[in-house]
Amino acid sequence: MNRKVLVGIIVLLAGLAVGWFVLQGAPGQTLPAAVPTPTVSQAGTSLPQDNTSGIPDVSPAAGETMEKGGAPVIAASAVAYTDSGFTPNTVTVKAGTAVRFTNQSNRGMWVASGVHPTHQLLPGFDQLKSVAKGGTYDYTFAEVGKWQYHNHVNATDLGYVVVTQ
Repeated sequence: MNRKVLVGIIVLLAGLAVGWFVLQGAPGQTLPAAVPTPTVSQAGTSLPQDNTSGIPDVSPAAGETMEKGGAPVIAASAVAYTDSGFTPNTVTVKAGTAVRFTNQSNRGMWVASGVHPTHQLLPGFDQLKSVAKGGTYDYTFAEVGKWQYHNHVNATDLGYVVVTQ
């Protein structure tokens, strides 16, 4: 076989493999029923993503939102996602504090732990679904450290949550 053709086939296969890997985390993916999903609010209304986790739907009290696992939390720190990225870019909170991420942009927001596309720096810190303008995501940070996150829809938009004792 011609050497140029062989190299071309190898490059094509490598490109397909990389594309397949990247698209595995693309918005709109379906998740297995065994994966617990966080609650995502759309325009201030708490909406469970699905009820496959076996957790009953519970409406939160005014001023609260539902955290993964069904426990109500009050966001103690807030991060806005704007057309320019996350604001503030870095927040510092004490362990056990919930951070509310609110989409104020004209794009989708899917907050997830670094590093894109695996989200494994802080497993569980993953919104699992993109929300439109007005949507929110709450996550309670229990583990001390500096946690990088990004918008999975636009992975170049990064931010940091510094968790202290």
